[in-house]
Amino acid sequence: MQRTKLTIILLLTISLFSIAQIAQAVTIEKTYVGIKYSFRNFRTNGEVIFIDPFGKKMAVYELATKQILAFYNYIGNFVVEVYDLKNSYITVDRTGPNISKVSLAGEALKTVKFDRRIQGSVMNNGNVYVLLEGGQFYVYDTDLKQVSSGKFVGSPAYIYAWNGKVFGTYIWNDSYDIEFIGEEPKDLGLTTPSLLVGNLLIDTRGGQVYNLETKKTIKLSSYISSAYFDGQNYLIASMSNSKVYTLNGENTISSFQVPYTPTAIAKVGENIVVISAPYNKVMITTDGKNIETYPTGEYPIEIFKLNNGFAVYCSDSGEVYYYYF
Repeated sequence: MQRTKLTIILLLTISLFSIAQIAQAVTIEKTYVGIKYSFRNFRTNGEVIFIDPFGKKMAVYELATKQILAFYNYIGNFVVEVYDLKNSYITVDRTGPNISKVSLAGEALKTVKFDRRIQGSVMNNGNVYVLLEGGQFYVYDTDLKQVSSGKFVGSPAYIYAWNGKVFGTYIWNDSYDIEFIGEEPKDLGLTTPSLLVGNLLIDTRGGQVYNLETKKTIKLSSYISSAYFDGQNYLIASMSNSKVYTLNGENTISSFQVPYTPTAIAKVGENIVVISAPYNKVMITTDGKNIETYPTGEYPIEIFKLNNGFAVYCSDSGEVYYYYF
């Protein structure tokens, strides 16, 4: 992996314009970050790690200053996860298939190879759990020394960590849909448990959420796209009816409909922020009734909170849009 030293600011094109709609004025800026099609981005203390798995590149971007702090021309065949250790990175290459510890200068310090493709990974209690296709998993410390290994009963589609424990989830499985390491798999009645936010395991296709703590299932609407936990309540967006639901973890408190298909959601202060990737829109509301709509770049996929607003990464145009209140 090579690091290209760039005069970063010269690569960034910033355009500024203001839009006033309905209740508040929002100032919008956009910055080109040089990475397109990054479907997995990683937030660490004000910095974002953008991964282009197709171009095999990585950029470390500082949200506040709008600067690229580091740019790597090659990070692996198809990197799907990066863990920032501050003095180095651990990269997870699905098709390598391998995991590597990489210095800040881009030098591969250590690499562990596997004989099957990597299905997923998760960091838990300072260790990296690597799930392979077929259900075998390996556990490594941050120096990539193997701590342990094991095998799930089946072949989970996803691996997660919750409350200090690691589990895999199965999709479209009539026998079981969740399996904690060291426990028997269980059938929770979920179809595609493929998203974990807080205590809620979310059945995206089936439109259900299962509370891992209370073991209660709440039925919503199918094709759940995203969820957000603000420390008290959950916001959950459904693409099937373009609704946003507010849950307290036990029950549905309220819901409202947005004008464009919701694909990601967050809460910024008192504002609920929803983006629509197919329509290149961001929607802002405080009450679900008065909804302000603003443009984004091409295919917005992720929202980042700022002190005085928020930012949106647009995958197909390689831009970060800033919205200041």
